Amino acid sequence: MEQYDVVIIGAGPGGMTAAIYTQRSSLKTLMLEKGAPGGKMMTTWEIENYTGFGNISGFELSEKMFNHTQELGVEYRYGDVTNIVDKGEFKEIHTAGGEVIETKAVIIGTGTVPRSTNAPGESKFSGKGVSWCAVCDGAFFKDRTIAVIGGGNSAIEEAAFLAKTVKHITVINILPTLQADAVAIDELNETGKADYLLGYEVKSFNGTDQLESLTIENVETKEQQELEVEGAFVFIGQIPETSFCKDLGITNKWGYIEVDENMATKVPGIYAIGDVCDKELRQIITAANDGSIAAIQVGKYLGKSNKVW
Repeated sequence: MEQYDVVIIGAGPGGMTAAIYTQRSSLKTLMLEKGAPGGKMMTTWEIENYTGFGNISGFELSEKMFNHTQELGVEYRYGDVTNIVDKGEFKEIHTAGGEVIETKAVIIGTGTVPRSTNAPGESKFSGKGVSWCAVCDGAFFKDRTIAVIGGGNSAIEEAAFLAKTVKHITVINILPTLQADAVAIDELNETGKADYLLGYEVKSFNGTDQLESLTIENVETKEQQELEVEGAFVFIGQIPETSFCKDLGITNKWGYIEVDENMATKVPGIYAIGDVCDKELRQIITAANDGSIAAIQVGKYLGKSNKVW
């Protein structure tokens, strides 16, 4: 059985920052990731509020962070974690590939996944007109009419990005107002390509082989109408990736992990960072902050930041 001082689950900005700190503290560190290093940061077109960079793409910032971990010699590999078993002084990390990894401490930074509308046809037309990533799929909808579902910053900012290539965007939001900040809304409006259906819910995604229309319903009147679109991008929130650790009793009723000011969970030796935590602000910079705090606390928890197996 492989043995480490700390296993970091997730290679987003929080996980990579934690790995830099633990590696520099001479802790035997393993960083596991089931996707690409960077997490959601990889699919963010522009980042304008990460201190010191001004304007940078999510891909570029992800690459810089990952390269930093590798320059320091952080061990990194693919791993889809299915369970964490608390055995007191040691924890067992179980993966979908049948691996069992023993570690003294765990830092969970698995982030979130997009929330689904659960409307009929959404999964059927996934990759056939329905998407949850503007950067990934926007180019496929050049000069086409699309819908963006959601009213928060993610929805409006992604709509502004899509406006660079698409013909027209209809923003559909279940609430009667937008929740995005004024700057994001102004940026979208300045494109001249957007209109809004506020107080409407998507009831179904329609088509034969490709998405052709949406059935939407007025929340108040219950009146339904059909909106012809060639694409629909869904940005209605996130679901924490915590199914593998729910048996530990560290999540709240929404699945987010509860931590204290030291990023510690109620299980000694297990920490959580970034978007997966129950917190108010979920940003790249706050995830990185969480990662540094958790890494320092792991060193203190182990009581011997320069001793490995």
